[in-house]
Amino acid sequence: MTDGDIHVVVSGSSWMGGGLGSIESAIRNLFTSANDEVIIVAYAVSGATHDLYQQFATLLQRGVRIRMLINRYDGQNPSVQNELGQLQRQFPALLQLYSFVPPHSQADLHAKIIIVDRTYALVGSANLSLRGLMDNHELGLVLEGAAVSDIVRAVDLLLRSPQTFPVSASGP
Repeated sequence: MTDGDIHVVVSGSSWMGGGLGSIESAIRNLFTSANDEVIIVAYAVSGATHDLYQQFATLLQRGVRIRMLINRYDGQNPSVQNELGQLQRQFPALLQLYSFVPPHSQADLHAKIIIVDRTYALVGSANLSLRGLMDNHELGLVLEGAAVSDIVRAVDLLLRSPQTFPVSASGP
């Protein structure tokens, strides 16, 4: 990509084969290119995406830091909490988990963002779930350039928000 490039990526059978890249491939490519840090902002993470946890483990084994901010972490599926907890216990210095807890039940963190090395960002509608990455008709943009700096600034504000709390893995 050159500075300021934008690439549209999609999931869902009606969009496939139309010359657009897939969200799943974009995530894999971004993770492969990561050298230092991956920041993930998610509304929902599903336990059905075991391949995603494998990709997280590969990043962590390579020494890439992951900071993950998840809407209402305690309300996520227990299998998600278990998988992420296991990774956090295995890589305590590299995996930081955060929960976004809005002040009232009518508000949520609904953003879906992946930032790699503060240089590239994937922003879209897909949750980190099998349906979001494969079955649903979702759209995302892979960005580079000045817009990524603004996205990073917005996510950094969220991470410092009084509504954001660190999550510590518990269990064996």
